[in-house]
Amino acid sequence: MILTIDTFAWLEVIRGTPAGATAQSAMLGAEESLTPSIVLAEVAGACHRTGLTDDQVAQELAAIREASTIVPIDDSVAISAVHRLDELRSRARQRRLALPGIGDALILATAREHRARLLTGDPHFQDLPETVWIQ
Repeated sequence: MILTIDTFAWLEVIRGTPAGATAQSAMLGAEESLTPSIVLAEVAGACHRTGLTDDQVAQELAAIREASTIVPIDDSVAISAVHRLDELRSRARQRRLALPGIGDALILATAREHRARLLTGDPHFQDLPETVWIQ
C-alpha cells in the first residue's frame, strides 16, 4: 500500500501522541510513504507557532524527508486540486465544518494522483474512500 501522509499525521508523530504512534506504525507497514510538499510548509508553521526554533523546525522537516518521499506540486496535481477543493468544501458545508483551504485540496489531489491511501485524522477527509483514519 502507498500512503500519502498529511499534516495532521505528521504533527501527531512530532508530538509523540498515541495517534502519532499509530501513524508511524502505518508508515512502517506501507510499501511507500509520500508527503505532499505543501505539508512541509504547514508543519513548519505549526511547529513555529508552538515555539520551536528554526533549527528545531528544520530537524523535524529533515526527519519527514528521511521517512518519506516529498511530492512536488506539478500541473496534474494543481489542476486536480481545484476540483478536490470544490469537493472538500461541499462536504465541509454538509458536515458543518470550517471550509478547507487549498492545502487540503493539494493533499487529497496528491493521494488520488498517486493512487495512494491518505493517512490522516483531519475531519475534512473523514469517510473518504482513500482515508486511513488515525485518532
